[in-house]
Amino acid sequence: MAFIDYYKILGVDKSIPQKDVKRAYLKRAKQFHPDLHPDDPKAKAKFQALTEAYDVIGDPEKRAKYDKYGEQWRQADAYERAGGSPYGGFGGQGGNPFEGFDFSSFSGGGGFSSFFQDLFGGNSYRRQPANTEATVTIDLYTALLGGDIMVTTGTGDRLKLKVKPETQPGTKVRLRGKGRGGTDLILTYQVKLPTRLTDRQKQLLREMQG
Repeated sequence: MAFIDYYKILGVDKSIPQKDVKRAYLKRAKQFHPDLHPDDPKAKAKFQALTEAYDVIGDPEKRAKYDKYGEQWRQADAYERAGGSPYGGFGGQGGNPFEGFDFSSFSGGGGFSSFFQDLFGGNSYRRQPANTEATVTIDLYTALLGGDIMVTTGTGDRLKLKVKPETQPGTKVRLRGKGRGGTDLILTYQVKLPTRLTDRQKQLLREMQG
């Protein structure tokens, strides 16, 4: 069974350093964001594919499993416990059946899944639904005082969220049905600390510390 080449979707080589993956994703996201293509019925599907690719390749642990097991990476632990492999790994016999995939030539009528059904002659693959996970970075002031932020859901929609005051790093928020394929979207907040503080800001922080 052919697998989806997330590297091709991200427009990068398999050897790309981990630190450069996010930059490649952001560059691609600007190009394919649905807001920039309101007249393209496939825009959301393209962005959904791109988001899925980054979710895997952008995570070192998931990426290692994907490199070894391809599209079956979610079952990697089970395969390893059984001492086998579903089809010989990412670089197994027969090479990469998705070699030469051009993301800009994305086609399909009903979204990402139907695209692959058309491509592989209607033989769609099945997988267990799983939650979609993403990390959202907020600044220190929003974390402490609360506020509104904009996030992009797994379906490519823009959504306003209200951050509660005194939100701690690592706080998780579940958005039901907002992940890929109707799954729940699990957001994890990361707090970015400010830099280049003024003397006044430092003074206020010392007062808070006391």
